[in-house]
Amino acid sequence: MIWQDMESAPRDGREILALVEDRRPMVVFWSDWLEDHWQPLGQPWREASPTRWAPLPAPPPA
Repeated sequence: MIWQDMESAPRDGREILALVEDRRPMVVFWSDWLEDHWQPLGQPWREASPTRWAPLPAPPPA
């Protein structure tokens, strides 16, 4: 997996894998509701401060 700078991360609401404050991986998405920010998936009303990102891996075959 190649980590990329957050400046290149998609801001269209799609979920991405990100490294946050303490370098732990977390799924986040760009939220432009109220204030623009990165929001962790499944954790409303919390902002994340990611430093790097990568696309989510493909799910395993069914």
